Amino acid sequence: MSQQLIHWLKKPSPFHSYYFVVGTEPYLLSEIKKTFKQNIVKSMEDFNYDEISAAESSAEDLISFSETLPMLSQRRLLLCFQSELFSEKDWDKLCPLFSKEDQNTLLVFFFNKKDGRKKHFKALKDKVLELEASPLKNWQVDPWLNFLSSKEGVSFSVSAKSLFLQLVGSSLFEISIELKKLKQYLGTKTQAEEKDVLACNSRLKIESLFDLTEALGDRNIVKSLTLLAFLLEQGENAMTIVSLLARHIRLLMKVKQAQSEKLSSSELVKKTGLPPYFLKNYIKQEALWTKSQLENTLESLFLTDKALKSVPKKSFY
Repeated sequence: MSQQLIHWLKKPSPFHSYYFVVGTEPYLLSEIKKTFKQNIVKSMEDFNYDEISAAESSAEDLISFSETLPMLSQRRLLLCFQSELFSEKDWDKLCPLFSKEDQNTLLVFFFNKKDGRKKHFKALKDKVLELEASPLKNWQVDPWLNFLSSKEGVSFSVSAKSLFLQLVGSSLFEISIELKKLKQYLGTKTQAEEKDVLACNSRLKIESLFDLTEALGDRNIVKSLTLLAFLLEQGENAMTIVSLLARHIRLLMKVKQAQSEKLSSSELVKKTGLPPYFLKNYIKQEALWTKSQLENTLESLFLTDKALKSVPKKSFY
């Protein structure tokens, strides 16, 4: 469904007469609403655009709004929020609307959640285009980053993209804001590297996160725990922290393996993928760890990540 929404945002027309939008993801809801308004309400918004809520309006109110004729426009746009609050009797009244072939008003029903097993929704399945606006799963974030970055004209190296997601997280509003900042920072450049991502993010957040990875790499337990407590107090996502720490340990393992092969500096850069100005510090840190210590630490971080993902999100707040 995530790919379907991306496709629809890229090319929303031709428009249907009836839509169900299901979900609560703020950025997606904002973009869906904006897309409808930009494409349907061409002029005289006061006459050709209405928003109502099922919490405050009746089915009869909605029917009345839907029968209002457009003013100097082909269609009106009517958005109905909290549509899950309509009762079965309300839907008995609303269902005949969906049989009109000459509908002058494009109707969009927004649901926080919807039970597709109910008889009215089953009956309307072939008459309505449904768009999903649910919070993203982890595996859905990458295609959205690709979509949003292409809109901004920004691309990433593989390592920069991974770092961007680790720092910014999965909030689409945050991703959108940071992409705009990154585009402005890049200027005439179009591809972002790790150093660009680092330069563009919030200074305090980045310094704290990377101070934590440095403290872990230096095996400074007291400083690591102090910084971890600070980040959690500031509301930093625990999974983001674990992900960044795991990345640092994996890089130390790469450097340790490359060092054991007695490679030259240029070969080390190529083998590890690290910029030369970072490599010296990683070489210093890997010498503080044995191979088994790094492996055990990475395993512990993996188990922590797994445990965090098994806990409901609201438990973190």
